[in-house]
Amino acid sequence: MGFSSFFIKITGTDVRAERHCGLASKYVVYIVKIANGDKQWVCEKRYSDFMILDEVLRSKFWYMQVPKLPGKKYFFNFDEEFVNQRKSELEDYVKALLQVACFSQSDEMWQFLTDSSSIVGVPEELKEENDRHRAALPL
Repeated sequence: MGFSSFFIKITGTDVRAERHCGLASKYVVYIVKIANGDKQWVCEKRYSDFMILDEVLRSKFWYMQVPKLPGKKYFFNFDEEFVNQRKSELEDYVKALLQVACFSQSDEMWQFLTDSSSIVGVPEELKEENDRHRAALPL
């Protein structure tokens, strides 16, 4: 099942903090809304999640031209203007991926958009499908 008929929109962002080894670190979460007819769900993704998807698709589909992922920024990456620009670029990136059949129909894309650890309110019928796609991915 491909996602090219799905509506994908990054509706917002949230700056969060977590502690690692006693040090606080901040990161941005992108809120992604996915809809298809009467089914819709929201997932939360960090930039690193998009990076992992990009790396996996480039490795699996080495013979295809994968759209360019917006670049990593190490400093001043919590600036509101930068976060809004990246939000727009990440949405364009995902929409471009979904226009290519091998990407939109891949287990990796399905897992990215339906991973239960990042979804808020996943539809019940997607949970079983998500488990099937997760089982197909290499460990």
